Amino acid sequence: MKKRMSNYSNLRYVAKKIVDKNTLKKIETVSDIYEKELLYEYTVKSAFELKYAQLKEKIEMDEKRGKDVFIIKTKMYLLGSRVHFFNASFQKEDFKKIMIMFKEIEKEMKH
Repeated sequence: MKKRMSNYSNLRYVAKKIVDKNTLKKIETVSDIYEKELLYEYTVKSAFELKYAQLKEKIEMDEKRGKDVFIIKTKMYLLGSRVHFFNASFQKEDFKKIMIMFKEIEKEMKH
């Protein structure tokens, strides 16, 4: 049960950072802690998938415009691996690294 609770607290922390507030309010209305954890897990995964897909779409648009996106695509590949690893561990440190990678890629795209 301790491992489950540590995942719950990590998931809740991450969800507060990337999931919209209305969804969080709905999750908080659930009384079963196990069900809350599953909901947090699902919403966090969905939020990362959405953010990743949106970023990938922007990169494809830049590539069509003729911009060199080799480095950005390489970082996206690494980001995808990092997100996949996070989906198994749900650790705050991994989340922070992912967010840094998202920011780096977005900054690289602006140049």
